[in-house]
Amino acid sequence: APLLWPLLALYGAVLLALAVGSVAGVWPFPQAWPQQWSLRAWDSVWNSRATLVHTLGLALCASAIALAWAIAWLELAPRGWQTALRPVLYLPLVLPAVLWVQGLYGLALLGRLEGRWAGLLLAHAMAALPYVMLTLAPAYQGFDPRYAGVSASLGHGAWHFLWRVKWPLLRRALAASAAEGFAVSVAQFVPTLYVGAGRFATVTTEAVTLASGGQRSLTSAYAWLQFLLPAGGFALAAWVGRPRRFRVDP
Repeated sequence: APLLWPLLALYGAVLLALAVGSVAGVWPFPQAWPQQWSLRAWDSVWNSRATLVHTLGLALCASAIALAWAIAWLELAPRGWQTALRPVLYLPLVLPAVLWVQGLYGLALLGRLEGRWAGLLLAHAMAALPYVMLTLAPAYQGFDPRYAGVSASLGHGAWHFLWRVKWPLLRRALAASAAEGFAVSVAQFVPTLYVGAGRFATVTTEAVTLASGGQRSLTSAYAWLQFLLPAGGFALAAWVGRPRRFRVDP
């Protein structure tokens, strides 16, 4: 708690600097503020909105696939398997990024998916899976199994229990896990270049490319998008997972 406000102040200062940089025109040294203001960078972002649409579509699909994989594993795999194979599932979190991407690239070459959208989607989903699993597993494994017995005693099957009881009760954890996978997919740079063979542009690849080119305003605009997309995902997850309110009529 004592570090919360300094961290918020630091993040706020960074976001303010990016916001000012994205609309700054001529800014000679040592002036404290730009001499001109311009929306040219945001116009360029709007003209390249296909990159934004592609980033959103890829992140949404990758997070959905990773969430489905995580649910299937937690629902169907025996508890002994989950305990024994947990280090393997979380291995991408500790491996060097280059080594992990080399493995993904090898799988893409083996499946002839290099340079294809399907291969890029698979790479993003596999990159998001450990984070989704890490977020979802505690809530999923801590779910009270007695609810299943109550549902079965009322004559309901397994699918009815999942759709009407278990998943609605776990919607906060499910939404948070999906938002985590979405954010991880948006942030992927090296897998996008390797597996996508440079054919697919995302917000992150554009931001990194522009950062090395010295285009300050355009880089700031794309950096803001890198913040806004995950923040929007987590905001949506918070809205989906909000507590239900019941109105009591007098």
